[in-house]
Amino acid sequence: MLEYNNKKLSKLDPSLVCKQVAENGVVVIKNSNATPEEFAEWSYAAGYHLSPNIWCTDKEHSDGLFWRITNKIVDGIHRGAKSDHELDWHVNINPILDAEEVVGLYGKTITYPTQTWFCNSLPFWYKLSESERLRFRELKLKLDFSRKYGRIQKSGWSPNWQNYPKKIIDDINHNRNTRNIANATNMEKHNKNLYKKSRGIIEEVNFVPDHPLIGKNGFSFSPYEIGDFLESDGTVCKDSKELYWWFWNEWIQSEKYTYKHDWVEGDIVLMDQTTTIHRRPTMQMDKPRELLRVAMWYKTRDRNHYDYIF
Repeated sequence: MLEYNNKKLSKLDPSLVCKQVAENGVVVIKNSNATPEEFAEWSYAAGYHLSPNIWCTDKEHSDGLFWRITNKIVDGIHRGAKSDHELDWHVNINPILDAEEVVGLYGKTITYPTQTWFCNSLPFWYKLSESERLRFRELKLKLDFSRKYGRIQKSGWSPNWQNYPKKIIDDINHNRNTRNIANATNMEKHNKNLYKKSRGIIEEVNFVPDHPLIGKNGFSFSPYEIGDFLESDGTVCKDSKELYWWFWNEWIQSEKYTYKHDWVEGDIVLMDQTTTIHRRPTMQMDKPRELLRVAMWYKTRDRNHYDYIF
């Protein structure tokens, strides 16, 4: 994790900060005094964006850039996104693994002590032996987004979509089905054809992504969606379950690699979605809490390749 404190957002070069997000997994910006409008403008300079255009899209501070992550009613009927329960360890790039590579959060309304936890794989990765890294770069994951194969960790948290009204489910599905970097509202026309089309939901992916800025370093481990570790030929690893629980215990549960952010209004947190997972403890529903969420791809100018990451 890298932290900026008491530095104006306008003085932070978006390209440099994006590289730091890739290299550190998480960048925290405190006491910048940036308004939501300033964060929106800076975000457009930092990455490529699509407007979510869903029930909880913020229309007050930008031209539809932000999701409203809040327990407040946002459209006269529904609360904001992910508003009413604990969010255990997950990553926002799932299940569309060609979707936005960076998520940014802005603390808009904070009325009680509340945290978001971030666990980045890079510090753990760099402590591994070279032989371990070589092996892990060859592995794939069998993902189980629809819960039809049977996860390795069969108990524990999972989203209960049955509790959500049709409007929200339809908006989420629409958002997922339109994630394509080439269609970003601020994609340069001369760069559009560099990128491959989104593949939609894919269930067999590289455990170590080919990150567009830092290459094959770090790993993607969304614990409640992993069905198996696979060898390069597609067969299940003989030590698949042992690998899973080793990463779960030594990386996540140890908390050696976890940063717990105490939110203050105006805070900004940027996190890479290919090497970092995050979670949120239970919200207090009787006290307002709102984060503005932005999702973006790294820009062409910063990338080393334009191929699929996973």
